[in-house]
Amino acid sequence: MDSIKERFYRSYPDLRGNKAVESFMTRPEHQELVQDFLTSRSASAENSLNEAFKAHYFGIRFTSYVSSSIYFHSVNFDKKIRLHRGRQLLTLDQPLGEEGDGSLKDMLPDPDGQIPLKEQSLDEAISNDSLLEAYRKLTPRQKRILDLAYIEEMTDTEIARTLLVSRQAISKSHRKALLSLKKDLQKGGSV
Repeated sequence: MDSIKERFYRSYPDLRGNKAVESFMTRPEHQELVQDFLTSRSASAENSLNEAFKAHYFGIRFTSYVSSSIYFHSVNFDKKIRLHRGRQLLTLDQPLGEEGDGSLKDMLPDPDGQIPLKEQSLDEAISNDSLLEAYRKLTPRQKRILDLAYIEEMTDTEIARTLLVSRQAISKSHRKALLSLKKDLQKGGSV
């Protein structure tokens, strides 16, 4: 069949290297049409060859059009999605500051990571020696109220329900404990 291509290119040298013609010549049914045209040189053979080439060329152009259309639609779709995501950021996806700073989501602890053990009382949590000494001088009830407030993060109302007393009594004891800590720290010269 290569001889058919060579005969055709000898007759039409300006078509050599044309990709559309090359792809047309690869199909056996088109090669038969070329051979019929080259052997008979009749108008019907030429017409059949021209019609087959027109159909082949239309297929190439249509495929190219569809490919380009899909490409540009996908590019526009990506632009719309990026624009939408930029406008509709979830609270955790919003950037923290300048570029490269990350987002709030990056600040969340790893759920698979080790969870730090929570201290049971302020006695275990206080690292300042003067403050620890002042804390140890408080009454057991004041220590319990401070532990519930700062370790368990309870409100005065929740502490009152837990200890079965009024919220005012808890508020008064809480304030008294903090004042006692402040006085002890001021005496020691820590503040």
